Amino acid sequence: MKNFQNKTKIIKVSTALRTIAFAGLVISAFTIAVLLGNAIIPPLIWKQFPFSISPFLMPMLLFAFMANLKIFRFLNRLKNGYLFDAQTVGNLNAAGTWMIMMWLYQIVYFALSQSLYADNFDLRHLSPDLGSLFAALTLKFFAWLFREAQDLQEEQELTV
Repeated sequence: MKNFQNKTKIIKVSTALRTIAFAGLVISAFTIAVLLGNAIIPPLIWKQFPFSISPFLMPMLLFAFMANLKIFRFLNRLKNGYLFDAQTVGNLNAAGTWMIMMWLYQIVYFALSQSLYADNFDLRHLSPDLGSLFAALTLKFFAWLFREAQDLQEEQELTV
């Protein structure tokens, strides 16, 4: 009986978290649309429009959107009752991968923007966002942990 109660709790919590992840997807899509409009429309209207930085932000936002999409799919599969199967865990692992790619691009973006706009570029002034890296590595760790738990469960089912 306890397993059934735990499964219903996981489904309830994942339903609420899925709603939050969906709101994040909508906000991310709106932000990407606004930045695309900012990068494309003003240069078409004004021929001597100054250089815009928004095209360089676009990959970072796309990486964030993809990570959020994978988390949404992970929570959606949990809501539907597919608890920690290969595809569900794969979505969690992919979200961690997209977040690591976003972190790496963020470092490159800040280094390039600092070297372009600062007179005295120095790597000491570059502060990488370690919170994003920690979140990405935490997702990767839990995906690995769930995958190992699946392997242990399969071994126990074979020995019984």
